[in-house]
Amino acid sequence: MSRKHKNPNTSIHRNDSFVAVDDYDTRMYILPYLIDEESRKEIIAEHEANPLYSGTKPGQPAPMYSKALVRLIDKLRVTPQKNKLTIVESKPWEEYKIGILPGNRGGKIIITEESYTTREKAEHAIFLKRLKILLDQYGIDF
Repeated sequence: MSRKHKNPNTSIHRNDSFVAVDDYDTRMYILPYLIDEESRKEIIAEHEANPLYSGTKPGQPAPMYSKALVRLIDKLRVTPQKNKLTIVESKPWEEYKIGILPGNRGGKIIITEESYTTREKAEHAIFLKRLKILLDQYGIDF
């Protein structure tokens, strides 16, 4: 006999402590860079110039993102899988589309009509979309 178990609506099951700490960290360490329009433009330009983060080359120091961009990327990557944006390579090395994850194993990925000629352009497009979602959550115009 199998019964579906429904989690109770408690603070622990809702993960309230994580949500509170994440909100605090976002307000203290990320939003100050994003509220200022000039700073936000600099962060976006930095990501657009190097969306895949190039690796280390012999004899050269490792390329580093700014502290603001590192924090922002970390924040944007830690989102629930349901409706998370991802890159779908529709034609190998030629065409990249944006997919929307279903949030459950074996579910169907929804592929949007947006098309990009390079992975870098697709990565930056997703970065901008995730950034807009974050800014909307905090009532900041983008």
